[in-house]
Amino acid sequence: MIKLKDLIAESQKFDIEGNKKGIIGFVDKIRNGGKPDDDDHHRMYRIVTNSQIGSAGISKKMGYKDNVAVEWKKYFSNSSIFTTNGGSWSQRDFNRDKRVKVDGRTYNYYITIDRGNKNNVMLFWNKLKELDKALSEFSDKRHVAISYKTHRHFDNFLSHNDSLKVYYYDNLLKGDIESIVKKWVSDHNIKLSDRSHTHGVDKDDKSYGQIVADTVLKLFVDSIKRHPNCKDEEHYEWIKKYIGEIISNIKFR
Repeated sequence: MIKLKDLIAESQKFDIEGNKKGIIGFVDKIRNGGKPDDDDHHRMYRIVTNSQIGSAGISKKMGYKDNVAVEWKKYFSNSSIFTTNGGSWSQRDFNRDKRVKVDGRTYNYYITIDRGNKNNVMLFWNKLKELDKALSEFSDKRHVAISYKTHRHFDNFLSHNDSLKVYYYDNLLKGDIESIVKKWVSDHNIKLSDRSHTHGVDKDDKSYGQIVADTVLKLFVDSIKRHPNCKDEEHYEWIKKYIGEIISNIKFR
């Protein structure tokens, strides 16, 4: 019998085990003088974000009725509210014309909700309009651009490590953005899950997820090279054990 915990983690999940074959092959390549290629970077990005290809069908396995996924996609594909560009994310923009990157960066605030609880998932969806209103009012009051995005596809929402991302363009707004989201969470008793990080920054045309994945991959390569006598399995166990700690210790500048 498939258990709920095998389908989805309440908090962040780094699917190292599901990528074991690729990781072992990567270790062997680096040990033999090779360098990371695009496939390696993409694999690590999928691990860091848990944007797994096999997420399709999770909602049905969790016991959701088919119409939930259909209505979710319909709502988050509404072009009068969200920008999707036909992709997997739905983004809401406030005062986009005032988007000024003070230091050339886009700042991010992330939350991961407890998706093991169906009521909590529906609560997030039903109360999102309240957060939308709060962010819109803040954007108007401060005359700044604010955006947020979540998943256009329900199965992606149930598996991806990032349930919601809020974007802002001045680091001085960090405390305000966090306070708005935390108040919304508290007011509606939405249950959040633990994360390795809640803030990040996009820069040099890379998302923070890509920056994190690249950093983890670089540190993994360094560890493999520093310990040439370790077996492939030992390197695999190292990244499996420490990936969460590595990510939480990354400091953006």
